[in-house]
Amino acid sequence: MVLTNTSGFRHKSFRDPLYGFIGLSEKEVKLVDSKVFRRLHRIKQLSHAHLVYPSALHTRFEHSLGAMHIAGRMCDELGLEKKVVRQAALLHDIGHGPFSHLFESILEKVNPGIDNIHEEITKMIIDGDREIDSILGSGKKEVIEILRPKSKMDFKSPTLCADVVSGSLDADKMDYLRRDSYFLGVSYGMFDLERVIYTLRPTPGNYPSLGIDIRGKDAVESYRLARHLMHTQVYEHHTRLAADRMFLQALDSAIYEEGVIAPDMLNLNCSEFLDHYTKLDDNSICELIMRDPRAKKSKNILERIRQRKLPKRACQFSSIDIKPETKKRLLVAEQSELNSIAEQVAEELKVQPHEIIFHESRITIKLYDEGDIPLITGKRVQDLKQISPITAKDTVVMFYVFGPPEVGLDKICSKVADVLDVKPEEVCRFK
Repeated sequence: MVLTNTSGFRHKSFRDPLYGFIGLSEKEVKLVDSKVFRRLHRIKQLSHAHLVYPSALHTRFEHSLGAMHIAGRMCDELGLEKKVVRQAALLHDIGHGPFSHLFESILEKVNPGIDNIHEEITKMIIDGDREIDSILGSGKKEVIEILRPKSKMDFKSPTLCADVVSGSLDADKMDYLRRDSYFLGVSYGMFDLERVIYTLRPTPGNYPSLGIDIRGKDAVESYRLARHLMHTQVYEHHTRLAADRMFLQALDSAIYEEGVIAPDMLNLNCSEFLDHYTKLDDNSICELIMRDPRAKKSKNILERIRQRKLPKRACQFSSIDIKPETKKRLLVAEQSELNSIAEQVAEELKVQPHEIIFHESRITIKLYDEGDIPLITGKRVQDLKQISPITAKDTVVMFYVFGPPEVGLDKICSKVADVLDVKPEEVCRFK
């Protein structure tokens, strides 16, 4: 279908449930039809959230189109040339692995010391994929520069364009909050998108960043609160966390115990990394395990996820519920130490080590950090945090322990208290 759309592009359009028709230029159509971009059709946006919200089956593919559309509208409001910014927004998630952010912990284990690993892979794909290279041509360097982490940018980099794609108030977040809410059937992530875009302003100076006019203050308050609530109510939902931890157990076993997946193939320095990685998606990684005769433990775990035979929440407690010495021990603990505690509980309960899951949920999305969103009143720039009635509190860390219900959840909870050397009421059973 050929349409003229509000972004001024005339070539092809997609029907989106949030924005109606999204128009694409000829080059954008080629990017969307590329092999590495089409892979995003097979990567769910919210990994195992569909086990809680059955309609949460949307993918990185449509989110990327939505982010591109919003980025273009933001550029229109800010008076920026939008062609390259739209391309950067379209490609910003092309480096995601199976089950989106969940796979990053596997990659980080194989590639220690690499920060923002899926962003690094995005840059590798844009820089190294022949099809993408032929489509972007001379504009490839500009796209990569916009997607570069700010910590690696020089002072003269196009920070305003980069802010549109990745920042505190970017096209990425504004799309996924509303899109996730829509597909989950919840209202936590809804906010006044039109008002936010209408009141976007560059900060004064030679190298401006993205700010908001004072008239958009309340709309941004709603946006930030939406982001906070989506994390507490959806992204950190305990059932999803249990399924995610099980999936990571399956992958860990497949890689390091059963030899189903060679860790070298997940090493960014491997010459065959991109060729191998771009073949991975939600289905292929699971089928790789399910079809391999060496996969015993990992296959069993995946079968349980598919049948929704998940461990139940035996207990839940926060960092403010437990005595100081236990709190100090747990807050500095790596996941490996939490796994050791879980294995000790499993051993004393005489169940398989992978059947007890000890998970730390640390929601670090504060409503406002210092310098987070510049608020512009005429020529004066203020920090939104300074005048917001919604104040940011210290992060509260939640701990969950999951286990097989047939063992007895109260029994598991009691054993956790014994192992942590705390009173049972400090890790009380969550009724």
